[in-house]
This record gives sequence, structure tokens and C-alpha cells, in this order.
Amino acid sequence: MTFYKNSINNIKSIKNIRNIDIRKIDIRNIDISNINISNIKDNKGLLTLFDGIIATLLLFLTLFAFNSLIYFESPSHDRTFPDSKLANDAIELMTTERVDDYSVLYSIVLILKNNNNTLDYTTRSHISTIAGDFLNKIVPDKNYILVENNMLNGEIISSKGYMDDNSNISSSTRNVGEYSFTLSLF
Repeated sequence: MTFYKNSINNIKSIKNIRNIDIRKIDIRNIDISNINISNIKDNKGLLTLFDGIIATLLLFLTLFAFNSLIYFESPSHDRTFPDSKLANDAIELMTTERVDDYSVLYSIVLILKNNNNTLDYTTRSHISTIAGDFLNKIVPDKNYILVENNMLNGEIISSKGYMDDNSNISSSTRNVGEYSFTLSLF
């Protein structure tokens, strides 16, 4: 009968566990040596961890999608800006790249000065070869016209293709001494 009374008292104490003030429990007197940890099945904690990982991944995916939409660029069908940059870059390279110890434009200036600024067939052919070889290497898929504006009054010194057929023409000008060169790409 005592066993029965003790069991009933234990059950009553379990029922009254809600009324226990946790702050009054002395943890130093609790014996945990009889607790079998292998019998504890904490599925709720594992599910909570898994739920947190999924929520974090969804958050990162949402931020990535939002960031991608902000920086999305629609394709541009207008190609005038890159061509104008290309003309500027090509003539800049003509003033800085070295061919036979001189830049391309400075070599053309020396040829024109040595021939008293006259463009006979030999001079024009030599200048056209120098400029044409360089431009065909730099901008192989573009047509071009190279013009000297000051000393030759707008004379074409090298060309490839016909400008009349194109509406997308970009040009850039550089000065070498008293000579002014304009490169048009189309």
C-alpha cells in the first residue's frame, strides 16, 4: 500500500508541476546520473533547425532575384555610342603606337613635310599603306576615311569603303603639330 501511496503522490506532484516556481529550484541538488540521454528524441529541434535553414535560403534567393531585376539592362539596338568611342580610340592609337620609331600620324606628317605637302601618286600610296595597314589591323570590320584638314584643306589621304551608303558615321580628330587629322568610321 505504501508503494501505491508513493505512486499517487508522484502523480500528484507531476500534475502540480505547472505551479512550480523555477526560480526557487536549487540546481545543485539535482541528480542527473540516472537520466538516459539516448532515449531523448528531439525531433522538434531538428525540424526547427531545418526550417530556419530553408527560410534563410529563401531569403537569399529573394534578395538575389530582386538585385538581378534592379541591375537588369535591356539590350541597346543603337550602336552609335560604341562606334564613336571606337573612332576616338583608333585615332588615339594612331598618335601613340610606334611604327618604325614614330607614331603612325607622325610618320604621315614626316612624309607630307618631306614632299612639301603635295599628294602625288607615290606619296598618297605610301601614306595610304601606312594608315591602311594600321587601321585594318585595329578595326578590321569597319570602313574608314582619314582626312588631313589644315595643310591639305580636307584632302582624303586614306580610305576603305564608301561613306554614301552609311547613316551611322562616327569621327574623331587629332592634331599633330600644324596638321589636323580626322578619322571617320562607318
